[in-house]
Amino acid sequence: DPAALKTFLDNIAPQLDVDGNGLADARTDGLLVVRYLFELRGASLIQGAIGTGATRTTAPQVESYILALLP
Repeated sequence: DPAALKTFLDNIAPQLDVDGNGLADARTDGLLVVRYLFELRGASLIQGAIGTGATRTTAPQVESYILALLP
């Protein structure tokens, strides 16, 4: 159901803000998640993928945040 999916994504949007800049953005947060899932770590994980105003700006911070989201 598209409406249920939209509601679900709207509800978890704050959690999808991986870099902590207040925005859930596919070009930054989505890229960080995809890179993490492809097992990129360290500088390879975050290079060019941290949004402006981010509070999580280092690879260990991003890695810890994503790890905490996993079941």
